[in-house]
Amino acid sequence: MAALHFIFLAALLAFGLLGPRLVHCAFSFDLPTYALRRSVQNCCNSRVLRIIQDLEAGKALTIAVVGGSFSLPDRISTDDVWFSQLARYLRDTYPRANITAINAAVGASNAGFGYLCLSKMLPPEVDLVFLDYGPNVVNWSCDITNQHQYYEQLIRRLLAYPGNPAVVAIEQLLPTQRPMYTYSEVTASALYRYYDMPYISVSTGIYRLQALNASGFAEHEIRMPNPVWGYWHYNRRGHKLVLDMVVHMLRSARASELAGIWPEQRDPFWADQTPGGRTHSTLLPQHPVKQPLLCVMPEELHTYVVSHAGWKYGADDPNSRKYGYISYRGQRSNAEKRLVMKWDRSAIASKVGPESSSFALILVYLASYSGMGSARLTCSGGCTCAAQTIDATIADFSLSKVRPVSVNLTPHQSTTAAAGSSADAACQVEVVNTSPGGKHSKFKVTGFVLAEMYPGTEKEIGKVAFMNHGGGVSQATVK
Repeated sequence: MAALHFIFLAALLAFGLLGPRLVHCAFSFDLPTYALRRSVQNCCNSRVLRIIQDLEAGKALTIAVVGGSFSLPDRISTDDVWFSQLARYLRDTYPRANITAINAAVGASNAGFGYLCLSKMLPPEVDLVFLDYGPNVVNWSCDITNQHQYYEQLIRRLLAYPGNPAVVAIEQLLPTQRPMYTYSEVTASALYRYYDMPYISVSTGIYRLQALNASGFAEHEIRMPNPVWGYWHYNRRGHKLVLDMVVHMLRSARASELAGIWPEQRDPFWADQTPGGRTHSTLLPQHPVKQPLLCVMPEELHTYVVSHAGWKYGADDPNSRKYGYISYRGQRSNAEKRLVMKWDRSAIASKVGPESSSFALILVYLASYSGMGSARLTCSGGCTCAAQTIDATIADFSLSKVRPVSVNLTPHQSTTAAAGSSADAACQVEVVNTSPGGKHSKFKVTGFVLAEMYPGTEKEIGKVAFMNHGGGVSQATVK
């Protein structure tokens, strides 16, 4: 009997239910055990185990989520979102640890936006990052798309962050009318295996329960109804199910750490096992964007605008959330409405060399069925680009869209601007409202993104586009 008692205590210790370093808070799972097991893929790498050790030691940690609207509230409280619930769980479970939680999700954004604007979303000191872009990288054909290439760029950039954060992907369950083969998980799972990343498959965890008509897992029980999309975002219970899977992964990692399953595991991302060393080559064909340089969103756009004749900064949407420079082309006035933005090498000098000459400028503008017209984009000064005609009139929706254009530095700039001595080195981008007037008279610029491209990839400029329907960058601290 004593021997059996000893074995029972050892089992409790191994699975994190008893131990001198931690008193677990009570947690009740809504998912059955087999669904929890199926949901966690590649549970534990060296970075996740380090997070568990740091939590146990009471260190200061920053956790974050970047992704789209599945990690944001939809007619529920912010406190009910799975990430907010996770922050509370970790603070209750590890009371000595000083945990900062950042929800940097942006509605209707995708991996391209996350990669290009990551520095605005996350501080360098982040320790644990959840990626939640799956619903916006839907893959109808099972082919590798430009967004998967962007996604790999984002994964590599996060893994190379200064603190070598643990990176965990969340693959959400889409509404059941969407076939499983369209999920980004079909192709993205190869990336997770290649980079030894844990990921949580909400779809694998819940899909079978829905197929079996299990009580508590139907669409109307886990999602909020939407008049346009039907059932889409999670309600409070749906977010709790995601939390269940994340907590199960962390508890599994702790059990593995206590059991010493991988006592000498090394981080496979660095090929020579030393930080700063050469990394693995990419798994997918290289995306044409070499590195992000500037992510200029509404709140700082004015610092790059040098002239805005006929344009005014503000927010004219019903909720006053989409700020930008707005112009109206009236039928009585023929005066040109010209918005001029400038950037020069001093803004990107720390990231590029004097030989760099190929860039992508991505204009972010509002498209809508209501009042939007057209504009012309041109480049001058220290750069050249093909003139662009942009039609911002679309049906049914109002959302932010992007127009990427290949930009080349002039030879004069590439030889003199590095020293900061050339007055004409600044790249000047002009947007002129060419709307016909009447019902379609408005054009609105909400920001721009600048990125360096690999030489010779200018013909792939279409791959540089991204989604950012919110028109800004989010970085909300979770209390």
